[in-house]
Amino acid sequence: MYINDLLNNLAAKINNAKKQQFGRGFIIGDKDELIALIEDVRSLLPTVVHEAEEVLNRKEELIRAAKLQAEQILNQAAEHRDQLASNHEVLLKAAAQAEEMRAQVESEVAKMRAEADDYLDKQLARFEVALTKVLSSVRKGREHLLSESKDEDHPRSS
Repeated sequence: MYINDLLNNLAAKINNAKKQQFGRGFIIGDKDELIALIEDVRSLLPTVVHEAEEVLNRKEELIRAAKLQAEQILNQAAEHRDQLASNHEVLLKAAAQAEEMRAQVESEVAKMRAEADDYLDKQLARFEVALTKVLSSVRKGREHLLSESKDEDHPRSS
């Protein structure tokens, strides 16, 4: 039986007992039965108090465990945040390095293109000079041929 049941039973016995008018109104009931109910309550009290203490202790343990778990979760979240921040920082550094490398490559390509253009211009200029000389020689040769052929058509008087 639970303590509340015993107390309810005791209250019911007292309420149902006959009242005698000896001054303040005494209650007449089965003395042994009422004392037995009080003893039952008294015998359950240590058990109930012990159970209540166990519940309180268990509550304290649960609260400690919950706090510890919450602290662990917060620590893990902080570690995860730091790792993400570190990864983000690494990513930003890598992006900056990639941009720097791209700029260097573009600079090198521009320099190489300018050098290639300069080299080609010099080679074409030499080729132009060579072709101009060849063309000049060809013209002189043609002019010479034309002048000889005119001389043959008009013999010279001696």
